Order: sequence, then structure tokens, then C-alpha cells
Amino acid sequence: MSEPGSTAGAAWQDGSLDALLEVVLSTPRLRLEPQCECHADGLFPLLADPRLYTHIPLEPPASLQALRERLARLSARRSPDGGELWLNWVMCDARDGAFVGRVQATVRTKRPAYLAYEVFPAHWRRGYALEGCTRVIRWLIDELDVAEFSAEVDALNAASLRLLERLGFERVSFRAAADTFKGRVSDEWAWRLEAAAFQRSAVAAGLR
Repeated sequence: MSEPGSTAGAAWQDGSLDALLEVVLSTPRLRLEPQCECHADGLFPLLADPRLYTHIPLEPPASLQALRERLARLSARRSPDGGELWLNWVMCDARDGAFVGRVQATVRTKRPAYLAYEVFPAHWRRGYALEGCTRVIRWLIDELDVAEFSAEVDALNAASLRLLERLGFERVSFRAAADTFKGRVSDEWAWRLEAAAFQRSAVAAGLR
């Protein structure tokens, strides 16, 4: 999951959205809980799996304490200057509460909201990323009036490329040698999704 991008103009500073940002979202199979420090103990062993970082320039948390501190900072739901909303959800199995993955959205004034996700390997290829991302996009459109979304994906990450296509994203640019990590050069696709297009899509229709 990528880090949030650069900040935009100050907004959302008055706390009027605080209660809304703590709402738990749900789908037929998932509970999407706003991420907080209380999730750290359960997330730490799952985030240690190196397979999660094959296509992103990040590494597992250095320690449980480091993860707790990071999640505590992100629990503010805002960038330090208030110009962005940093929203993260932990996807939990609705039956037994097991952690399935995470969805992240960075909401910015006058710029597309940035979307990212991860699914823990034990739950790969079961449609959880599509289900969770669809629910988050739907909520961002309905509750925060987000009009456009963006995503950036390593060109070798076939699963994420397929997911974005199913969500209705369109490729807008290709960057050769966008980054270097894990001993290789990474090319990258940039994607966009307009809220109006999402609302017309078959995927959205299934979770209205």
C-alpha cells in the first residue's frame, strides 16, 4: 500500500467530519473498520509477510511498537496541515472477525482521491479486494462527494491491474523506470476513475 501523496490546501480542520470518519462500513462478507492503534497486534504478524511488498517500495514494520505508533498517528484521519484526509480501513471477515486486508484512501481538495489496498495472502483470489474497494469508493462518493479517483500500480502487478479494470478505472499514463526497489526497476501505470462512470458500472450496481 502506497504512502499518501503531497498535501493540498487546508480543509476539514474543524472536526465536523470526526464522527463520520469513524463509521464502520459493511458488505455481505466484510466489516471495514476505521484503522486505529487497537488493530496493531493483529496486523503485525500479517504485515510481516514479504509477499505483500513485491510490487511496492515498502518493507514490513520494524517492530510492533513502530506499527502501534504509526497507526496512532494515522488515527487522526488528517494530514498535519489538515489539507488531506488520510482514511484507512481494516477489512475483517464478517463471520469471525479475521483480518483480510486493508483499503486506503487519501482525499485531497481539488485533486482526485488516491486509492490503494492490500489483501493478506491467506485471502488472495477470493474477491475481497473488489468487494472492499467498491464499498469504500461508494462511501466516498456518497458521503464526501468525491468526484474522481486515482491509483498507481507497478506494471508487473497483474492482480491489481485486473482489479482496477473491474472497478472501472482507465489507464491514463505509463511511466518507465518510475521507481527502483527490491533489486529491480519498476515501471508504473497511472489510472483514473470518475465517480459518474463508477455509478454507471455493473460493479457499483451490485453494492448500492
